[in-house]
Amino acid sequence: MNLEDLQAFIQIYHTKNISHAAVQLNMTQSALSKRLKSLQRSAGIELINTQNHRQLKITDAGESFYHYAKLITTQYDLMQDDMQAYQTLKRGSLVIGTVPVLAQYGLTQAFTDFMTAYPQINLRLQESEGNTLIEQLQTNQLDLAIARDLQTDQLAGKSYQQETICHDQLMVILAANHPLAHYPSVTLNQLAAYDFTLLPPGSGIYERISTLCAQAGFTPNIRFESTHIETILSVVAHSQQVTLLFRQSTSPFMTTKLCLKPLAQPIYSNLKLITPRHPQNAAIIQMRRYLKQTY
Repeated sequence: MNLEDLQAFIQIYHTKNISHAAVQLNMTQSALSKRLKSLQRSAGIELINTQNHRQLKITDAGESFYHYAKLITTQYDLMQDDMQAYQTLKRGSLVIGTVPVLAQYGLTQAFTDFMTAYPQINLRLQESEGNTLIEQLQTNQLDLAIARDLQTDQLAGKSYQQETICHDQLMVILAANHPLAHYPSVTLNQLAAYDFTLLPPGSGIYERISTLCAQAGFTPNIRFESTHIETILSVVAHSQQVTLLFRQSTSPFMTTKLCLKPLAQPIYSNLKLITPRHPQNAAIIQMRRYLKQTY
């Protein structure tokens, strides 16, 4: 019994007709009949009742055999796809777009390790705000993107696969001597009296905070914007301004001049790896698998 026997049985199962199955398999009817007889001898039981040549009858054993034959041939096809992917990885490149938080989430190390494991694949990294990354991914300027789920909803139902890399919590960040610093948690209404320093529009965080403040009944007075987290934190540390950022993204830049406070109603977000659902570039498949194993 071999793979071709299983594939022939599956075709007979679907057509319930030796002649029709033979056409689909590009075989003679006689050759297919002999293959079926040999297969049933190997199985040691009748799988298909051939008394009515026009409409074959699948036995109970045949139904069970079909289930396993389908499983085996499917796994074989997956194995072939994997091997093909490895064969095509003799040389390759990836253009990766990401929000600028690689080091904070350990992704710099992950990419370095990937290049060591796959020295034949070159990486080109582009850091930008989430909305720009989504646009570039949709116009095929990027092979894959790393962005927060705050901005990936527009990809729902489309030809993209999203997988969570990291989970994080949105935090209020204040100067250590700020009037709100002694509270265990902070409400948005408490923040309404203070000026805001934020990441710019397009970051996803800006839009989310604007929406949350509107729901709380006020418009934040945004005095300063920057794409650099360390710059935002420096402004906050030397003023009474407030900001909201994800905990892990701030960790390398926190000092004794700053304090983190959770919102009274916690808000969480996931950092997502976004790739085409059916990528043609084998390097994308390998990077996706590598990051899934790492995280």
